Amino acid sequence: MFNQYCQPDVDMFRLLEKDSWQIFWIIFHAALGLASVYSKWALVAWFYLVMLSAVISIFDRAKLQITIIYLLAYSMGVEVLARGVQAAPYIPDQLGKYLAVVLFGFGLALGGPIRKTSLYGTLMLLLSLPALTIAPDYTKKQIVFNYFGPLALFLGVIFCSRQIMTFTDLKRLVRMIILPIFSLACFAFFKASTFERIEYGVTANFESSGGAITNQVSTLFGTAICLMILMYLTRQTLFKLKAVDIALMAVLTIRGLLTFSRGGMLSALLAILAVILFPKAKAVWQDNEVTLRNIKIGPILISVILLSVIILGINRYTNNFLLYRYQGKTERNIQTGFTRKVDVDEFTSGRWTIMQSDINIFLAYPALGVGVGHSSVVRADYGGPDATAAHLEMSRLLAEHGIPGIVLIVMIYFYPFYRVWKEPNNFRKSTMLVFLIMGLTATFHSAMRTMSTPLLFSFAFINFVPTDYDWRSHLAIIKKTDKLGKRARKKKLADKPALAG
Repeated sequence: MFNQYCQPDVDMFRLLEKDSWQIFWIIFHAALGLASVYSKWALVAWFYLVMLSAVISIFDRAKLQITIIYLLAYSMGVEVLARGVQAAPYIPDQLGKYLAVVLFGFGLALGGPIRKTSLYGTLMLLLSLPALTIAPDYTKKQIVFNYFGPLALFLGVIFCSRQIMTFTDLKRLVRMIILPIFSLACFAFFKASTFERIEYGVTANFESSGGAITNQVSTLFGTAICLMILMYLTRQTLFKLKAVDIALMAVLTIRGLLTFSRGGMLSALLAILAVILFPKAKAVWQDNEVTLRNIKIGPILISVILLSVIILGINRYTNNFLLYRYQGKTERNIQTGFTRKVDVDEFTSGRWTIMQSDINIFLAYPALGVGVGHSSVVRADYGGPDATAAHLEMSRLLAEHGIPGIVLIVMIYFYPFYRVWKEPNNFRKSTMLVFLIMGLTATFHSAMRTMSTPLLFSFAFINFVPTDYDWRSHLAIIKKTDKLGKRARKKKLADKPALAG
């Protein structure tokens, strides 16, 4: 009795997931965003408190796996907010890569509920290794900057494929992702108010993003919006009060549009459309706990009207520059009124040229590419801007990995959607789509340099099951079947007649 009621709960994630504390944590994370405008130490102190709590929990084998997943999910928003407040070196710029590789590796070393190792993740890891051996003059910074993102993805897929989480755990996981992103949105709002005037133009806006990298901020806002809409589509509320869900979604949408970074917002739209339009499973394994909402014209019409009002209001506030940004117009178009065909390279902020140079590098070095991180060194020789890092992961894989990179492209960008197609549960199918699309679309503007891509991609491979599903008994049956199968194969081999002579 004493342990249950009197012992202090030092597990911060147990406190974060408590339903009765939801409003407190929303207010707390809003205050954290406000405090971060004036000092980085509030964020640093809070994050290390969360880290310390997680380290203590990790030593409890019963909490190990879920603590790793929660800590990494929570760190996505913290990493970008830390860049905005310039918290390095106390919270490193490459925090996500270090943390994901270490924690996924540590978790794999200690095992998981499912003992079978993912052949899919292991094969991707092996295919990526040759390119590490051929690029000259490697430094620690190059390896971390260019390879730790993909490495975290490969280890994450292997780790998450061995994990089992209930639908209730998934809902809590979504909260862990959203709370620090909400802090980031509040920080961006309060930080923007400190400027006398923000000049909006036809490029991404750093001031309205809180001074952080706009693409990363926009991607996180889009991810949070997507997950909240997924909760709605599956008849769930993320927080106790539906009004809180609506208010959070409105804040994130407004802040996301004001970043003027198109990637995150368009990716969110694509993910939601995919969830709605993707073919549904034919009741192979259905579950009464979570069901997809029937899409009716009324709620869709109301949502479109509200979104239109928000977009029109922001467009007016920014003197039509929001519209110009999404149209891909340049300052010259606006000043002269001259309308011409949109230049692809201008519309993609130079990424088209970078992609073409990556293809040229691949054609010159098709076998194994030029090695991890070396494409930026030779880019100028193949028609690209000098010393520019890769921005598209798909073309980077070609340039730096060669033919193994083609296989990796198929495995990363196409095979997961085959898995989605074969998934018999509609909720898991929808969850996989959101995680995969938001993770992969980020690779078209930031390659795999951000923490969100490897983590969201990996989370898609967690085995989510109904809350009352007896997965331990199910695993026991699978293990027993595997043992019987092995014995049968051994007996069959033993019964084969020996070859003569």
